[in-house]
Amino acid sequence: MRGRARQWVRGAVAVALMASIGQLTTAGTAHADAPPATTVTIDAAHPFGALPSDFVGLSFEMRELGIGSFDARAGNLVPLMRTLGRGNIRISGNTLDRDTLWVPAGQQPPNPLPDWVQDVVTPNDIARLDGLLRATHWRAEVGINMGHWDATLAADEARTLFATLGRRLLGAECGNEPNAWVGKGFRPPGFGYPQYKPEWEACADLVGSNRIAGPDTSSPTSTGPWVTSFAQDEHARINMVTAHSYSIPGSADATRLLSPQTAASQITNLTPQLNAANAQNLPIRIDETNSAANGGIVGVSDSYASALWAMDYSLLMAQAGFDGLNFHGGLGVCGAPLYNGKFQIYTPICAANTADEQAKVYVAMPEYYGMLMASRMGSGQFLPVTLATDRNVTAYAVRGEEGRISIALIEKDDTAAGSVHIGLNVGVDAEHARVVHLTGPSLTSTQGVAIQGATVDRSGHLPQRPAERVRVHDGTLSLDLAAGSAVVITLGEDDD
Repeated sequence: MRGRARQWVRGAVAVALMASIGQLTTAGTAHADAPPATTVTIDAAHPFGALPSDFVGLSFEMRELGIGSFDARAGNLVPLMRTLGRGNIRISGNTLDRDTLWVPAGQQPPNPLPDWVQDVVTPNDIARLDGLLRATHWRAEVGINMGHWDATLAADEARTLFATLGRRLLGAECGNEPNAWVGKGFRPPGFGYPQYKPEWEACADLVGSNRIAGPDTSSPTSTGPWVTSFAQDEHARINMVTAHSYSIPGSADATRLLSPQTAASQITNLTPQLNAANAQNLPIRIDETNSAANGGIVGVSDSYASALWAMDYSLLMAQAGFDGLNFHGGLGVCGAPLYNGKFQIYTPICAANTADEQAKVYVAMPEYYGMLMASRMGSGQFLPVTLATDRNVTAYAVRGEEGRISIALIEKDDTAAGSVHIGLNVGVDAEHARVVHLTGPSLTSTQGVAIQGATVDRSGHLPQRPAERVRVHDGTLSLDLAAGSAVVITLGEDDD
């Protein structure tokens, strides 16, 4: 029998990293006459960390705000967001600093527009966003242009954001990816954190509130020093640290996306940022993230593999200590060219065609289903999990309000592989467990992804199907988990 990897999750970042790397030791070959066995043990007596209620998030370009995408009165965006639960929306991206002009109330855009302007945002757009936030009970971060800096316009936008959105504005963001400004032509060669610091502080002075998030840097492997210095210098002025991360290169496939190596690198790359926030007792969001940058990878970012990845990635990073993830995307036609010539592959939500785009009617892509499964874990505290397996399986447990325990099991092998027999010691007394399944035809399928056999309908709702009921015997249960599938197991609910 091949050696079985053991994952010990104890809450500290270093241990979370060791748990991910521990998955890499699953080498060897099982006996032909012995099916793979997986055991999962939940330690219900030692909760740690937190799974916040708004850890699910979406991220969009600033241009979506200017073209009127966020309209609670049209289409199905409100039910799609509400189906995900209470969440967080971040609006910024490359278009913020590159081509978005703020125009104050009562003013007309200059005619002609400056050469660099492609998008215009006004107080009416902020009011429209406010309607969306009120309807969904989400909160937001919204960017202020620093690539083309104008102190008067920045101050007016900041006043409008706070006056209109109120507490629904979690934080303003001064600029996007400042570590990349030189490459984008916004600053001269030699511009680095020492030059950025006074510029950011000038923006913060105009915002005039400590509800500011930053520094919103890209490329986590090279920007740890930026985040560390920023958190140390500005911790009294900000309420959240933000950073970006994309998990795989553009040449990767679905197997790479779901590999234990990718899971380990996700933790490794962002640990410096997490440590920097923790050192200042600040929350931290990965407020722009997805599978691969520049629009994603056809057959990977838009496939069933992205659903399994999004579920696992969300819980992995929340367990490590991050307060939320915002999956980047756009509300245009699925797979259509983006503003930068790339294609809209990785987005969780998009329109099936041009007519639906104009009607603001969107479809849920595979990644959305993974986010939705992660949100089914609810909020609460993580519980330590001991996992022994010879397959690409991960496990998480959360104890929520009123003692309810939710357990996520994610099997990330190819769907053609055999099912995995799982023995689960839940660590509590219970008679039954409810099991909800995430399934798809194959890792590369772009259609047919379902939760309990149901798909999100045109109205933006997921039809409710009864959960599978599994009997618990003396604190243990067993089930067969299909390869390339996931479940959320819930204990402590009524047995109606």
